[in-house]
Amino acid sequence: MKSPAFSYYQAKDLADAINIKKTDDDAVILAGGQSLLPTLNMRLSNPSVLIDIGSINELKEIKVEDSYLIMGAMCSHSQIMNNKEVNEKLPILNKILSQVAHPAIRNKGTHGGSIAYGDPAAELPAFAVLVNAEIILSGSDGERIVSAKEFYKGLFETAINSDEILTSVKYSINQNDTKLFFDEVTRRHGDYAMAGLVGSIKQNNKINEEINLVFFGTGDRPNEAPKTCEYLLKNEYNYSETKNILKNDIDFASDISSSSDMKAHLSAILVGRMMKELN
Repeated sequence: MKSPAFSYYQAKDLADAINIKKTDDDAVILAGGQSLLPTLNMRLSNPSVLIDIGSINELKEIKVEDSYLIMGAMCSHSQIMNNKEVNEKLPILNKILSQVAHPAIRNKGTHGGSIAYGDPAAELPAFAVLVNAEIILSGSDGERIVSAKEFYKGLFETAINSDEILTSVKYSINQNDTKLFFDEVTRRHGDYAMAGLVGSIKQNNKINEEINLVFFGTGDRPNEAPKTCEYLLKNEYNYSETKNILKNDIDFASDISSSSDMKAHLSAILVGRMMKELN
């Protein structure tokens, strides 16, 4: 299929992009385009104008400030994977991004685009929720910060207002006592996950003090599992018990890749892998 007709505008800077965005509710931001362009070709999206922010250099920076790693919205996945500071300060990001599609996609796809698009089967939104990253939004009223836990509202629905643009994402790197985990189950490398998990365990003298789990590919957004975390703090991992509690935490949704029960099964398996790896 061919995309519907639309106008194209290359923004000169961030203020220019915001100005166009605030005057047209049907305008859409074009970052890497790896999710947007397929939806255009399938006519799932019908924007009046694409605002290309690819030439705004300030959105392509990766920097460390205080105890935060700050990722510009236009940083490509490949750029992040090859960045020395990222690999030193937050090495799990490299592991996560290595599972995002294929090299050609990672060369064009952007960090901000993935976070803003909010695909429930994508890895980065789930990781942002796990570490409660700070998502920086800029609009006609200035800049505001939204925590990742408050950012995702539903299926492809986020806290971004119509006149706002996601400009960067801030990750805390002061987590020396916390171990991080990532794994997913796919039919083929590069496919969307049938179910995936990012998790963390905070320990004191090798005793688990805090466990966090965020699943992706399981529902309409990144899914936290507080009851399962509470259970794991008090009990040894058991597959059947974990699966049953997960079903109380998450409304598992069937999709083209797997049934809801299969997703619950895979999620329980992933929890077992995490508990074995991090303990």
